[in-house]
Amino acid sequence: MMKTYERYKSSGVEWIGDIPEHWNVKKLKYNTYIKARVGWHGLKADEFSLTEGVYCVTGTNFSKGKVSWENCYRVSEERYNEDPFIQLKEGDFLITKDGTIGKLAVVKGLTEKATLNSGVFVVRPENSEYITDFMYWAFQSPVFYGFVDYTSKGSTIIHLYQDTFINLPFLLPSIEEQASIIKFLDEKAAKIDKLIVGKRGLIELLKEERSGVVNDAITRGINPHVKLKPLGIDWLGEIPEHWKVKKLKYVAEMQGGFAFNSSDYVTEGIQLIKIGNLYQNDFLLERQPTFLPEHYLEEYKEWVVENGDILISMTGTLGKRDYGYAIQNEKADRKFLLNQRVSRIRFNVNELQKEFALHILRSNYYLDQLFILPTGTKQGNLSNEQVLSIPIIFPKSLSEQKQIVQFIEAETGKIDATVAKIEKEIEYLREYRTALISEVVTGKIDVRNYADGT
Repeated sequence: MMKTYERYKSSGVEWIGDIPEHWNVKKLKYNTYIKARVGWHGLKADEFSLTEGVYCVTGTNFSKGKVSWENCYRVSEERYNEDPFIQLKEGDFLITKDGTIGKLAVVKGLTEKATLNSGVFVVRPENSEYITDFMYWAFQSPVFYGFVDYTSKGSTIIHLYQDTFINLPFLLPSIEEQASIIKFLDEKAAKIDKLIVGKRGLIELLKEERSGVVNDAITRGINPHVKLKPLGIDWLGEIPEHWKVKKLKYVAEMQGGFAFNSSDYVTEGIQLIKIGNLYQNDFLLERQPTFLPEHYLEEYKEWVVENGDILISMTGTLGKRDYGYAIQNEKADRKFLLNQRVSRIRFNVNELQKEFALHILRSNYYLDQLFILPTGTKQGNLSNEQVLSIPIIFPKSLSEQKQIVQFIEAETGKIDATVAKIEKEIEYLREYRTALISEVVTGKIDVRNYADGT
């Protein structure tokens, strides 16, 4: 069990509570230099460079508490000299003030000149009351986030204004205690982070195993002794000799979406299915819901989506296998309308079981062929004809297809359960990391002797 301090006092800050008796609290404006960029004086996009000039840091360049210099754009030295107040130094503390507030980085490994783009504060101590690395840890605790919640007064805060920020009450243990806290959290957080990385790596391996289980089952079946025959298609090799090979168009029909006019949208009625509703192999109706009048179901029968229909994104997410590609509508007794760039696919159920077909559409062997099709644009725009032109393989027997689906569901269910368990462990580690930081930087835990290894 970790030690606490012997005596405490009120911090006078409601979101922090009691602090060790010998700690002090002081607002940043009394000991801290805080600046941010104010305007660019007509800077244009073509002034940024990847190879020449001075580093220009934004919050997108923050990575694991440091600045990722290799990803920084550059600006001219003339631009750098326009504002000496935000010229960066080794050891500066950076914090984002717009959009995603509170992303943190400490400037380390600075070998060239650097300045700030908009949206970031440079923060540095003006005296010897604190160490920048202590501030880095303190800002991952209620010291900062409690302050943001308090000052936002229930609104959705999207800016951290300087005249607000300078009034942040900052806890000040002695420099020696700060050094102990830094050492303790550097080591403890690194160990937790290493555990999290390991568990994420395990999840990736399990996902690969899952993909392999599905791919093997729908290209070879589940009988390890099945006789194979050459297919004559290089990317498929041999298949079970009693299986069929057909282009998708001979076992399915596709209907592309309709370009409904936004002027027809209403506040409630029949929901229109857009690409944004197909995400990470899920059917998410709550993502920017759009509705059309009820009577459109009769007027646009060709574009009605019913329970069991499989929906395919035809634009944008192509090639990103973590995103939704083929989604089955399982909203019983609820109908929808199909927007442009989303297609509906229905299978001949006398030849191909729908659940088996869905596994095909999500499989590596099918997607490998889909994503090499010419799409005409960088974003990717497929046609129904292109999708339907890809050959697929499947057992002649519907009962065998069903057995394979049952096998896939059983095996992937085990893997999914293991992944969910590991994700819970990661969540617990992240919560423990956050709680540990908060307890240490607010003095609820005494780590003064940690620097001595005790």
